Amino acid sequence: MQASVVVRRGLVGAMLLLAAASLLAAKRPAGQAPQPAQAEMGAIFSDSMIASMQGPDTGPRAAAHGDKAAKAWAAYARGVQVLLAGKYAEAEQAAQQAIGQDKNFSDAYALAATADLSQRKYAQAQPMAQQAVRTDAASVKARVILATADNYLSDYEAAAAALEPVQDAASRWWQAAYQRARAEAGMEHAEAALEWSNRAALLAPPEFAPLHLLHASALAAAARYAQAADELAVYLQIAGGSSPQRMELEAQLARLQQLARD
Repeated sequence: MQASVVVRRGLVGAMLLLAAASLLAAKRPAGQAPQPAQAEMGAIFSDSMIASMQGPDTGPRAAAHGDKAAKAWAAYARGVQVLLAGKYAEAEQAAQQAIGQDKNFSDAYALAATADLSQRKYAQAQPMAQQAVRTDAASVKARVILATADNYLSDYEAAAAALEPVQDAASRWWQAAYQRARAEAGMEHAEAALEWSNRAALLAPPEFAPLHLLHASALAAAARYAQAADELAVYLQIAGGSSPQRMELEAQLARLQQLARD
């Protein structure tokens, strides 16, 4: 009974550690891999770069809506490029320029929210992401970014609700499954957290450390201690010395390994 209580508390504790890990992004040494917010958001925009983008004068929005849309498209395209280069303030400025030209440009709001998240401006990101969803309710990208903002603000029910209309997209977007897993874990829904983290693990890059931490927590809550220990060991190996709670997590790893032997 006592072990069950400990690991269930660990599920919530891991969510706090995950949020803490994202705060290291601004302090990471040169050459070190991006931390959670940057890795999540950069992956979303890498995966969703629009194949038909041919420059500001020939993009699909420009062809359909004229000069203002062409300017919006040019600003957006520039914003995506600087976002992927890690220039988040410039990406935010470019997104705002795109919005100024086209108030109904959902991806521009999503880009602004992404840039805010990458700068740890979670409260500012949330309304931008909400507007992205309002202007295009079917956009998986917008809903994933909104759920990300909600999760960082510990508004887990809102995160799950944001993703509910596009849950089928989790088979194609690992980010959707990952954010849903975070939301379910935050609400202490251990079985659902395990289900969604399993889905995310099928598609996510193996080097994406936060998923291993979340998956380990869900496995531990399900009393699958050996698998949880393996996932936590992978997280610690990938995170290296960058984990903000490394000593605590190493102690958790030892406890999980002991529970697996008992």
